[in-house]
Amino acid sequence: MNEGDVTKFVNNARKTLTDAQLLCSSANLRIVDIKKKLSSWQLSISKLNFLIVGLRQQGKFLYAILREGIGKKLIQKQWNQVILVVLVDEMNYWQHEITSKVKRLDGIVNELIMTDKDNTDPSKLGDYISRDNVDLLHDKLKEVPVIQRQIENIKLQYENMVRKVNKELIDTKLTGITQRFQSKFGIDKLMETNVAEQFSKELTDLEKDLAEIMNSLTQHFDKTLLLQDKKIDNEEREDLFKVVQGDDQELYNISKTLHEIIDDVDKSILNLGQFLQTKINEKTEIHSEVSEIIDDFNRNLEYLLIFKDISNLIDTFKNSCRQDIQTTKELCEFYDNFEESYGNLVLEAKRRKEVANRMKTILKDCEKQLQNLDAQDQEERQNFIAENGTYLPETIWPSKIDDFSSLYTLNYDVKDP
Repeated sequence: MNEGDVTKFVNNARKTLTDAQLLCSSANLRIVDIKKKLSSWQLSISKLNFLIVGLRQQGKFLYAILREGIGKKLIQKQWNQVILVVLVDEMNYWQHEITSKVKRLDGIVNELIMTDKDNTDPSKLGDYISRDNVDLLHDKLKEVPVIQRQIENIKLQYENMVRKVNKELIDTKLTGITQRFQSKFGIDKLMETNVAEQFSKELTDLEKDLAEIMNSLTQHFDKTLLLQDKKIDNEEREDLFKVVQGDDQELYNISKTLHEIIDDVDKSILNLGQFLQTKINEKTEIHSEVSEIIDDFNRNLEYLLIFKDISNLIDTFKNSCRQDIQTTKELCEFYDNFEESYGNLVLEAKRRKEVANRMKTILKDCEKQLQNLDAQDQEERQNFIAENGTYLPETIWPSKIDDFSSLYTLNYDVKDP
């Protein structure tokens, strides 16, 4: 063993280790990069799957809204039944009611206004009522055919939309995109999934091989440095020299193996990259179809907003009809009360006339009694004057003793009720 050999071993070990470090570092960077791409692709596939599942659920939800919310509850129940049947029937009923009541009032003569015998157009109760709101419901009923045509038009659009959502969107596009995704990336594609995993495993194994070689070269380099240590005894140095000498002879083979492993790494990276690019292209195609489906959902959302706007207009019409029905009900109630109050007024007029007649009878009886009493009084006065007048001077009761004027005056008037 000489120092020249030791120096040669150290230099060979250092150069081989340095070259290996550069090669392994570069290879590791490429491995990390391709694994990031693999991880990113796997994450994008998960996101795409989540998006497709979400669209399928949204499709079911949209179809349920169309069938239950718009079809049954809105069109069939609210519009066809509540508005076109129940509301229309109610408006017809109350319009008939108020028309009948007005006609009845027009046929009742006002007995309280005296008319000439020749008057052929006597006053009627209908002359005293307001007719401003009598035809409110009649005017609303004229609008019903327009509303009905709008509902029929909306119903056609609704049926077309339901058909498109069910057949084109759910049964065709969403089912198709789900099947294509499953065929490309689903559980049934275990082989392709295994391919990606196999590539990843190969790279991991190659990384371990590179790490082992680096560890081996590092240990060899450490041993060469140990040979330069003067502190170890000669026998130990001789043994270590033989080991280092043998390892030095293997450096070429180790370096060759390192290049072969790196070639395998690059081959695996290339194959994995090509595999990923193929799958990325397939994902891009599916994602493009998903974007088209999202556009379909957005268009359907616009249609739903149109349904909402039209529904608001019809609700406004319905509420207006309800208000007019309420106004008509109140007017009918007023007309009923008016007719009833008029009947009570006729009775009141008769009662007042009877009272006036009773008052006249009482006054006539009173006048007759006063007249009789006055005649009696006149006779008594004459007898008094005949017996006492000769002896009484007029000044003793001026203008009274021989006054034969009546003691009472009676002026009365009973109004015609």
